[in-house]
Amino acid sequence: MPRKCTSREAGLEKMEDVMARPYPMAVTSTMGGMPMPKGTNDILIVGGGVIGCSILYFLARSGLQATLVEAGEIGAGASDAAAGSLLIRTADEVLHQLAVASFDMFPSLIDELRDLGTTDPLYSRTPRLDVAVEPDGEAALKTWVSHPTLRQHSPQWLTASEVLGVEPGLGPGVLGGLYVSDAATISGGRLAHAFSEAALTLGCEVRAGLGPVQLLERGGRVAGVRTDREVIEADLVILAAGAWTPSIAGAAGIEIAVRPVKGQTLRLRPAAEGQVRCNIYGPDSVLVPRPDGSLIAGFTLEDEGFDSRPTVSGARHILDRAVSLVPALADAAVERPQAGLRPESATGLPILGRVAGTEGLAVATGHYRVGIALSPITGRLMADHIIDGAPIPPGLQAA
Repeated sequence: MPRKCTSREAGLEKMEDVMARPYPMAVTSTMGGMPMPKGTNDILIVGGGVIGCSILYFLARSGLQATLVEAGEIGAGASDAAAGSLLIRTADEVLHQLAVASFDMFPSLIDELRDLGTTDPLYSRTPRLDVAVEPDGEAALKTWVSHPTLRQHSPQWLTASEVLGVEPGLGPGVLGGLYVSDAATISGGRLAHAFSEAALTLGCEVRAGLGPVQLLERGGRVAGVRTDREVIEADLVILAAGAWTPSIAGAAGIEIAVRPVKGQTLRLRPAAEGQVRCNIYGPDSVLVPRPDGSLIAGFTLEDEGFDSRPTVSGARHILDRAVSLVPALADAAVERPQAGLRPESATGLPILGRVAGTEGLAVATGHYRVGIALSPITGRLMADHIIDGAPIPPGLQAA
């Protein structure tokens, strides 16, 4: 029987305690409490999405020269197809604490990346507006005004006329809306590039376009990876390959409880500037304006296995809802259809850390629809765990 790797259901260490840990920007001489072996492949990360690239950056930030390998392109797939909203509205306490810690990391993180001369990830402090178009939805949204998980963002309930004052392009039928001025958005694909570029500047290595990656096993432990081109040895392999993590880990007899969920978005170019001012959430839809004038419209949730192709039916679904929310978007240009496979875990929480019973292997996956928003805290938690042996908070540990 394969060993199973899931998130345990338990209480979560307070994120303020995690963030209070010292995080030196200096070379560290230990890894998990043991002497660090020498060589550039001491740590090998598999997966060039935003999670893998974040882990690479936070390791580099502490002086470790890790290597990242990617089968395709950096920042493609689910990272690039994500809408990029950074404010997570959730009633789950575990996810809430992660979301708050990660949201608070972004301003200083963006400054760090900018100072290192990376790709602009298009970070923007854009308000979030969840609109109600039917009575049941209105009642449900109103409960979030006083919900403890949104308290720090000071949400407001707006009447229909107030909503139109904030977002005049909305169509008829809006009953009201939940407004959060303290929200933000970012480009997930560009953020992945920024993380990887910063890590390169700090001495790490990135190898993309390698094709399929397999775990290399030797002497009862994971000893690196094998690609069509080469064998790359490492003392520790971190699988951060999103929805593909279970199939790669399966070669080592480990079952990771994650499945792919296809999500499609469209990058639009509105006919006029300012047609959408907020990050708007409607029924099964989202509109995210970008600083470059483009607009990300979404979304779909599809159980299609590993089929990641954008489809006409997916585009129609997204466009119908986008135009229903903002009628003027009927004249927008469609610049690019996008699709990615989101890794959904059995518990709905990320799975992080060293894999018990398999020496030389750790995982970081299962972020589902919140990988972009949780990328900074994931990179920080994984780096602390790998470098200093800091525990992964209960509820998220790989088992």
